[in-house]
Amino acid sequence: MDQNVELERIDNAIRYIHSAGFTYADEILKDYYICLKTKPFVILAGMSGTGKTQITRLFAKALAAHYTLISVASSWRSDSDLLGFYDKAAGVFRETRFVALIRAALQTYKKGMPDLFFVCLDEMNLARVEHYFAKFLSAMEGLHVEDRKIVLDGTGETLYWPPNLLFIGTVNMDETTFAFSDKVLDRANSLEFTMTVDDIYAESVKRIPPEPQQFTFQEFLASRKDLHDPSVREVSKRWRGEIAALWKMLEPMNFHFGYRIRDEMELYLANAAGLLDERVAFDLSVKQKILPKISGRGDSLKMLLMNLQDYFTEKKYRYSAKKIEEMKRRLIRDDFTGYYPGQQPPRRADGFRASPED
Repeated sequence: MDQNVELERIDNAIRYIHSAGFTYADEILKDYYICLKTKPFVILAGMSGTGKTQITRLFAKALAAHYTLISVASSWRSDSDLLGFYDKAAGVFRETRFVALIRAALQTYKKGMPDLFFVCLDEMNLARVEHYFAKFLSAMEGLHVEDRKIVLDGTGETLYWPPNLLFIGTVNMDETTFAFSDKVLDRANSLEFTMTVDDIYAESVKRIPPEPQQFTFQEFLASRKDLHDPSVREVSKRWRGEIAALWKMLEPMNFHFGYRIRDEMELYLANAAGLLDERVAFDLSVKQKILPKISGRGDSLKMLLMNLQDYFTEKKYRYSAKKIEEMKRRLIRDDFTGYYPGQQPPRRADGFRASPED
């Protein structure tokens, strides 16, 4: 595909978001798009009131795509809360509107229609993601549509997750929410929309938005690079040393990673070509794929963060450097740290938070 089409659509989407009064840098909004290109599941973090949910809606609207908001409830315990359940008394499956959405996306995909579908799972960590989203986490591993099965309990009916259906989960981290397991983090890019005092007081002028420009599914698909693309192999050659050095730093604390994360970092870099400087893209991929897995307390973790600071300097890797400094500062202040603002120690089996003595 001519990348000019992609650039035109994304630049228009950025102008559309800015016209609504948001002042996020172009680089951050391009990062959001690249994450969606790389993987159909993105976690969007940030303090309450930073516009996370609004941006998911505006981005989809700017691309003339379908958009659905689903509010996650703290009472969700299983797939049935998202998909529905089999009513034995009536002999029917009580499906949710979410299942109807999957059917619609699958039908348009089979018919070769141009529609893209965005689903925002709002406050997705009010319940344990690996419980109610389990079937999708498993289906995500499928390379082809026929491998990405979603089986409805009680009926045996099989749905398929089509490639025109993209998920974004917005999250806050506080005492009412759950941390993400490695199973979830390994399958998503974790973006963070942060604000500074300059952002709060930056001139935010609402303007007449540009007309939405449809980014068709076919164009979106053509813009994506998979692991078989020659550009991914070239990226791997250029960044193998940096990725290996990172792995060696993380291994003593058991925060190192496997093939999946290595592949997704390289995929992100390949998909960022023409949109971001490659070093900036590597910086963001470290922040989004590696740092979210680091959490805990103690001197060993402090030493790891200091070692990472020495390697990921502000001059070369400003996004990772800033996040590592923030994580180290919270560790010193609170005797616990993690990637997400407000992240709490994991809950014990009795529901209480773990203490330093546990």
